[in-house]
Amino acid sequence: MKDRILTRQFGEAYALMKYVSDDGGEIEWIWNSRDGVSPFGIGKRSGAGNMSHADWGEDVFIPNFVPPVGMRIFVSMTKEKALAIAQKRVFDNWDRGPHQMKDHPSLGPLGPVGAADELVKGIFGNGGQPAVEIVTEKIHAHFAKLALEQPFRQERRAS
Repeated sequence: MKDRILTRQFGEAYALMKYVSDDGGEIEWIWNSRDGVSPFGIGKRSGAGNMSHADWGEDVFIPNFVPPVGMRIFVSMTKEKALAIAQKRVFDNWDRGPHQMKDHPSLGPLGPVGAADELVKGIFGNGGQPAVEIVTEKIHAHFAKLALEQPFRQERRAS
């Protein structure tokens, strides 16, 4: 067994956090699986509406948490996920709605593929942005293995 030394740069690292829908009708607990910032607001699971991080004092620090299948968690953004998000935005907005992306002064001339490539830069940023992921069996097994074989331990401070 090889423990991982726990260091935290961000207060919300490895925390289970409460998100509440804008209408107050839904509550969802989302775990931040990384030492990175979490978004203040996210879309509802249904896609219809938004949720905000609420009652911050109720956040629970659980570094060796094993999220159940179906739970949403925050992970680090990957270029692949950023590209999928960008491609969906282009598909949804290229020639639909009142503000069609094809008419955008800088994105339109790039075409759909070029526009998606340009959007990736903002979505991926410096690689530290969070992304929301739904826990699959594979993700669950990954965190279960980490918690068992490489649990976090806090560094003991000299007195």
